[in-house]
Amino acid sequence: MTIATPASEQTAFVLVPVSSASADTRDLQLSITDGELSDTTGRWDVSREGVVDVVAAASARIGNSALSFVAPRGKLTLSPVRSELFMPGTVIGDFSIDFWLKPVRADNGEIVFLYRSTLQYGRQRFAQQMTASINRNRMNFAMFNFFIDPAGRETSISLQGRSLLVPGRWSHHLVRFSVDCGLFEYLMDGRLEAVSYVTSTGREGGTVFAPVAGASTRFDLAPNYTGLLDEFCLSNVYIDEPDIGRYSRAGGLVVSPVFDLGGPNTRLQRIDMAASIANEAAVHCSYRLADSSLGWTEMEPEWQAFLPGQSLAMAGAAEFPTGRYLQLRLDLYPDAARETTPTISALDVHFRLDDLPPAPAFVRAVAGDGRITVQWSAVSEADVRAYVVYYGISPGYYYGTGAIEGSSPIMVADVHATSLVLTGLRNGTLYFIVVAAMDSANPPQVGEFSQEVSARPSRTTQ
Repeated sequence: MTIATPASEQTAFVLVPVSSASADTRDLQLSITDGELSDTTGRWDVSREGVVDVVAAASARIGNSALSFVAPRGKLTLSPVRSELFMPGTVIGDFSIDFWLKPVRADNGEIVFLYRSTLQYGRQRFAQQMTASINRNRMNFAMFNFFIDPAGRETSISLQGRSLLVPGRWSHHLVRFSVDCGLFEYLMDGRLEAVSYVTSTGREGGTVFAPVAGASTRFDLAPNYTGLLDEFCLSNVYIDEPDIGRYSRAGGLVVSPVFDLGGPNTRLQRIDMAASIANEAAVHCSYRLADSSLGWTEMEPEWQAFLPGQSLAMAGAAEFPTGRYLQLRLDLYPDAARETTPTISALDVHFRLDDLPPAPAFVRAVAGDGRITVQWSAVSEADVRAYVVYYGISPGYYYGTGAIEGSSPIMVADVHATSLVLTGLRNGTLYFIVVAAMDSANPPQVGEFSQEVSARPSRTTQ
């Protein structure tokens, strides 16, 4: 029986690509929801100028969509509203800018972003500019008057990448600055490409030139770029170890609803899984099973690990785990490079409902004065824990009352008992009786009814 499948035949259980940026350190992160662009932090205003297309998840690097640009048809303009980094006059301190690129051609002179502002520093007024551009198929980051020399001189800093941009392939780009020592670096796909010290000596140990945000600040995103762009992010920290894997190291979790298998004491035999698991990717499977689902927590009942396709019979025994309510858990892990996700298309659960105890093969009712002695043959099922006697005054309707032993049905708790005397009955009344066995499930199940017998109490017996 298939009880866990993805939402449709076109989907599967997979890991979802996630952003590596910490929500606590983001100053700006572009988000696309239903084709609308916004900054998830709410600190920047995002406007679209010209034609900027949105591509679906299949073409994106992270998440459900990415931005597509064709130069010079369109661009995005980002303006600070409540930015902690780029409000006018802000001494920025540590910062990082990172994004994903997939250029169509990586032509010389393409501009990925352009920051422009004006800064009043003492009596001097500086034009500021920060540019990320493509130069000889490599990324170049140029900063003009963005870092402030206390002596009032203009500053110009440039970081030139060494690795080639490959058209049609995603690559990650990060520039980061540490105000403690003036270290300014560029990394591509996590590898160091260029280093500079923004200090009075141009080396470690000089006076650090801190970055200061000017007035009328704005970022033009992709003003002259053709290709895809994803996960553009500004952070207020020096990102020490960029996390550029498509999927999280921690993996992801699938927890099914609680399934009702149909009856207590159901034997869980095997769980099959249809999946594609490549390279070092992995799926760890577990289940939990009980006859009641009340009071379940995240960890109780305890999860039991299983291997898909293998028998769940207890080690060293032929017995299977039993219960009525089943829940499945799948822990999905990416490959070593965190570029490949396991894909799970279906889970098939094999189980067998607990058989009801058979009816006693023999039943007899012997009438007496105000009483009936009911006799039956023992049921040989191993899990029989009691017998139940039903009586009434109409055929097939066993809701009788009046017996001193109780109203129908009456449970006989002795598993070895094969008779019961009903007393306090009305003489002359015809009573109809059946007997059934009860098993040891939790809650217990009453088995099949025996053949109906009848007897009429009387002061005289024949």
